[in-house]
Amino acid sequence: MLTRTNVPVIDIVFRDCYVPQMAVSSRPAETRPRGRPRRASASADILDAALELLAERGFQAATIEAIAARAGVGRNTIYRRWSSKEELIADALQELIVDIDLHDGDDVHALLLHWIRDFVRVFGDPLYGRILPAVLGELQANPVFAQMYAERVVRPRYEALLGILHRAAERGALRPDADVQQIADLLAAPPFVRVLRVGLPPISEHYAEDLLETIWRGIAPGP
Repeated sequence: MLTRTNVPVIDIVFRDCYVPQMAVSSRPAETRPRGRPRRASASADILDAALELLAERGFQAATIEAIAARAGVGRNTIYRRWSSKEELIADALQELIVDIDLHDGDDVHALLLHWIRDFVRVFGDPLYGRILPAVLGELQANPVFAQMYAERVVRPRYEALLGILHRAAERGALRPDADVQQIADLLAAPPFVRVLRVGLPPISEHYAEDLLETIWRGIAPGP
């Protein structure tokens, strides 16, 4: 069984979970509609069914049997593709995330603005909003799911962002003493907190720009 030991809840929430998907590429930057290109197989139906049940009934009710029935497939069809419900749901959650190409040569301010805008878009998705409470609860109660979600959905993208920020600092695009891990956390945590139902103002039209300007004043290189 997979376990997580000595990992603070704050790391699970902000560093291991809610980061838009990203990849490093040399192609011109582009954004795509929500989700990845769908596979023309039973896998797409299974992933859709998992997301629907997660939104409608929560994590516990989204069983392999219920997902199979919703997708119109047998349980063995699912188990040939995924070894557990945790693995299946972690893969399904990736379907909500858009690829963002990160380029070492790009203007870092424009890159970070693009990143925050997509983060806001992901959290503003109504389906994601319905799924979020179930995911948050399960991340704290289910260490197998927490590790699966961190390893498959978030950590590779988070580390890719850290790499971009490190190289930006090395070429003088950020303050040389900038803490890139704190920068990455600051990009993610504020919009995440705003979508929680805790009485904070909703995300405004220019929230991404305002947030980045606040962060940028502390990390921009000197004149």
